[in-house]
Amino acid sequence: MYNIFSEIKPKGFILRRCREYIIEMRRNKMVLLCTALMFIFAILWVITFVTKLAGGKNILANNFQPKSEEVTRKEIVKVFLYALIFRIGIYIAGVAIAMIFSDDVKYSFSDFLAGWNRWDSQHYIELAQKGYANCIENGQHLFLVFFPLCPWLLKIVHFLVRDWQIAFLTLSTLTYCVGAVFFYLTVSQEYGKRTAEKALVLVSVWPFAFFFGGMMTESLFFMTLSIGFYFIKKHNWLAVGITGIFCSLCRVQGVLLLGVAGVEFLETYSPVIMWKEKKIGKFFKEVFTKGIFLLLIPVGNLIYFYLNYKVEGDPFKFKEYQKDHWYHEVANFNKGFGDVWRYLTDAGTTNSMKMSVWLPEVLIVVLMIIVLFCALKTQPLKYTAYLWVYTMVCYGVTFLISGGRYMLCALPLFIIAGNFLENHEKLYQLVVVLSTVFMMVFMAGYFNGKQIM
Repeated sequence: MYNIFSEIKPKGFILRRCREYIIEMRRNKMVLLCTALMFIFAILWVITFVTKLAGGKNILANNFQPKSEEVTRKEIVKVFLYALIFRIGIYIAGVAIAMIFSDDVKYSFSDFLAGWNRWDSQHYIELAQKGYANCIENGQHLFLVFFPLCPWLLKIVHFLVRDWQIAFLTLSTLTYCVGAVFFYLTVSQEYGKRTAEKALVLVSVWPFAFFFGGMMTESLFFMTLSIGFYFIKKHNWLAVGITGIFCSLCRVQGVLLLGVAGVEFLETYSPVIMWKEKKIGKFFKEVFTKGIFLLLIPVGNLIYFYLNYKVEGDPFKFKEYQKDHWYHEVANFNKGFGDVWRYLTDAGTTNSMKMSVWLPEVLIVVLMIIVLFCALKTQPLKYTAYLWVYTMVCYGVTFLISGGRYMLCALPLFIIAGNFLENHEKLYQLVVVLSTVFMMVFMAGYFNGKQIM
């Protein structure tokens, strides 16, 4: 006869598990501290945002004042050309690195292309060549985990550039250059040209910024996100919605543009102030005539879900492949960052993995927390909101091995840093030099097959 009491764990077992849990918590003090600080920031941000909506001028209020400067066509062309020259310079540096660490006697253009065709790059090319339904590995459509904008645009570029690898590099280079222009335009109209210049340099020399020129989605996401930020600043809500479709077709984080736009919209048409002024009807008019366009942003995600359904009959099939093949399972920040910290502090982790993956990811979280708290009252709330949510989303997965690359598109980080360093020229120069040095170090590791992806 079944005895329900047999399922009750003995007292000694429970005490032992409690002791193990306490020991584990002590080991993970860093994880708990960072998690607590992230949630404390979220609470403070909500308070500050509500204060801003109410028009408050007290100690909790955000005091950012925009400093707009218009950019001329000549400056736009200059930014585009500088970005292009910089990308070419990175390619040349890549050639030098590849040859220095090679024992071969020859180096061809094919070797150059192969150097950039690493990790997931070939998967995107195959998706562009065959389509999702025809890309099968081990009897499964494993590549459904990749969002479709990149392979779709790559297929279009291939009509003009007949080599797939050259077409991919062309797509990455051009989208980076266009993204640089819109990023510069956005920051100029929010902070002025000096901050815009510094922010663009900082994002371009981030230690993982060489991926902007690789066969990856970073430059494409950078472009769509920068265009979205630009139209948000312009309050062109229809353009924001349309851009958002492409943004959310590029990466899962693309839907976060909805949050940035939502914060800007509510600050512009504050329902609290309009309620006080007995103009709440005007607020709803603005919502249904302008704000409604923001709902276009998640359409990109819906298209991606439909793609999964069309190929596999399950709109969320990608989650299964992410978990079983790539070991990525959606989790909370505490779990995701906890995994990173555990791998870093594990005695069995190789030095290469510590320096290539885990240590940079820990340092990035520390940097994000410092920047968030320093920027809460002095920077636009839409940017700190994006930075917080973007960090939580990127670190909200298990076995995060591309955190450094993902955080390349945490664009407000570079905007806020550029604004701070505008008045600290020597520190800015030091940051640029150190960041460039580490970009070359990680780039050398990338070309030598290290786990930099």
